[in-house]
Parts: sequence; structure tokens; C-alpha cells
Amino acid sequence: MKKTEKILAVIAFTSIILSMNHVPFGGAISALSFSVLALLYMYLSFALFNKIPFTRILKKKAYLNVSKLRILGTVLTGMFLSLSLIGMLFKLQLYPMADINLLTGILGLLIAAIISIIKYSTGKDKFYLDILKRIILVGVFGFLFTITPKESILEIRHRKHPEYVEAVKKAWADPDNQALWKKVEEESLKIYDE
Repeated sequence: MKKTEKILAVIAFTSIILSMNHVPFGGAISALSFSVLALLYMYLSFALFNKIPFTRILKKKAYLNVSKLRILGTVLTGMFLSLSLIGMLFKLQLYPMADINLLTGILGLLIAAIISIIKYSTGKDKFYLDILKRIILVGVFGFLFTITPKESILEIRHRKHPEYVEAVKKAWADPDNQALWKKVEEESLKIYDE
């Protein structure tokens, strides 16, 4: 499972570059890779972080040396990693609610990082160091996405189409104005006609 996690992480973070440069299927690759990685953390973090092989997830013997508190901690950490990844995906795709997902995920990761640092400094358990590496990687990218305005992402993604960027910015400023959204639709059709 650890190899799957690494492959998905590399694909997800590479897809940011693909998506920002309008590489064909870049957006689809980012949506798929971020979603699958988020699902892995959300539903299998307890096994992944405790190094329980996928084939032994449902076996009670696999959890004999793992405390209930550690399982709870890995589940919560997985939830916050997942929320952060979904927030990054939403921000990359310019979906609403991205910042709320990112902030919730990053605050949870901050708490998990503090606990991991304290636990590692008292016991030198490699388990907490491994979790801390994941938290730092996702947390740094999540923080960068949080401080980057959606207008900047729009400008970078559509740098060759300034008319579209202006139309979207105006529509965002006045979301109830249907004429502005009609203009966004017209400009987007020009992009796809090219």
C-alpha cells in the first residue's frame, strides 16, 4: 500500500503542473489522482500508517500490537490529509468551498503534527516520524494553495485567454448577474474552438 501511496502522490502533484499548462487530460488526471489519494487516506489510513498489509486489513491478529488510541489518531490524521487534498483539488479546479476544506484540513494537520512531534521526541518511534513526513508534505502544499488567490490560479491556467479571465472575474464579482455568466460561457466556447 505504501508504494501505491507514493505513486499516487507523485501523479497528483505532477498533475498540478499538467493542469496549469492545459496539457490534455491534465485536469482529469489531477481529479482522479487527488481523489484516489484522498480516499486512500480517508478509508485506509489506519492500515497504511500502521503498516498493516492490505491482505490482512480484516484480520484481528493484525491489530494486536496496535493500541486503540493509535488507530484513532491515524484515522483522524487520514481524515485531515484527505480534507486537505480535496481542498487542493477544489482550488486547482476553481470549485467553491476549496478554502474551507483547506483550512479545516490544515488546522487538523497542525494539531496532528504537534502531537507527532511530542510523541516522537519522547519515544523516538519511527511511526510518528513517518506520519510527520506526510503531514509536512501535504501541509506545505495545502498552505501554498490556501494563500494563493483563486484569481491567480485562473490567470495562470488561462494566461493565453485574457478575455475569458476578465469575464470570469466579473462574474465572480457579481454572481447573480446571468449576463456575465453568459459572457463566460461564450468566452469558454472560443477557447474550445481554437
